[in-house]
Amino acid sequence: MPLSFRLSEMIMSLWVPRAIYAAATLRIPDVLATGAMRSDELARAIAAHPAAVHRLLRGLVLLELCAETADGAFELTSLGDCLRSDSSDSVRSWALLMGSPGVWRARGRLADCVRTGEHAWKLEGADVFELMQDDPEGAAIFNQAMLELTTRAARAVVAAYDYAGLETIVDLGGGYGTLVAAILAAHPIMRGVVLDRPHCQAGAERLIEEAGLDDRAEFVADEVFDVVPVGADGYLLKSVIHDWDDERSLAILRNCRAAMGKRARLLVVEPLAPERLGSSRFDTIVVASDLNMLVNTGGQERTEAEFRTLLEAAGLRIARIVATRGAMRVVEVLPT
Repeated sequence: MPLSFRLSEMIMSLWVPRAIYAAATLRIPDVLATGAMRSDELARAIAAHPAAVHRLLRGLVLLELCAETADGAFELTSLGDCLRSDSSDSVRSWALLMGSPGVWRARGRLADCVRTGEHAWKLEGADVFELMQDDPEGAAIFNQAMLELTTRAARAVVAAYDYAGLETIVDLGGGYGTLVAAILAAHPIMRGVVLDRPHCQAGAERLIEEAGLDDRAEFVADEVFDVVPVGADGYLLKSVIHDWDDERSLAILRNCRAAMGKRARLLVVEPLAPERLGSSRFDTIVVASDLNMLVNTGGQERTEAEFRTLLEAAGLRIARIVATRGAMRVVEVLPT
């Protein structure tokens, strides 16, 4: 294969996330979950153009989200099942978030971000998290996407780390509280607090109630840049520090340090960027996430050395790093 053809395939690959986004938006996996359908039948069910639906389905077959049967119908595959809204392993909201106009608008400015070192929204005089506050529908998609990703990560994080000795754990920027709920479920005498912005409150309180944790968990509507509750012996930052540049990250970590007693632990849950590519099977995930942070928030994925430097500046030190069976690492942090 000529190198130019291989590169052309990469250039044309932008159709992949758009096709997945279209399938999720039109709820094609939800409809096909009831059984195989011909494209015209599916078109009627989702009120869409029959010929266009057929063309999209052919793309979904190439992506192995659907399969075409011998009689020309289309059925959902096990991979496509993950795009159902009610799947136990759903990533539908993640697909909707990554395919949203705002995310694509930001990614379209990658070259500008590389030139300036600033994220796309700052170049436009905006802040993605502030914009979210004025967009309830977009905020709901974001929070549901974070719930989906955290649900899977939580299994690995809960299994990998020993939470013995912790009585109260505070999840800072914890969204709907998915990780805290998983930790509390595994440790029946522990209490938990979820702290995040007000737009997460309804979802968090619903999740806490559905998990039967009303007597052991609560939501606090606040901002990690403003306050970190004192008195807990465990603090948790999952996928928070990577959202921010060093200055903003230091502000969060210093707030944590001010709230922590001598025996308190801070658990930073994030992937660690490799010093050199090729050393981890998660390289693609970490690099993709790093570029996503570059354009959308101004944050970054950090190496172990970069984490150590950042934490030391906040009066903290790494006690140990615990690997999980996924890309995430649990960085156990103590006061210096």
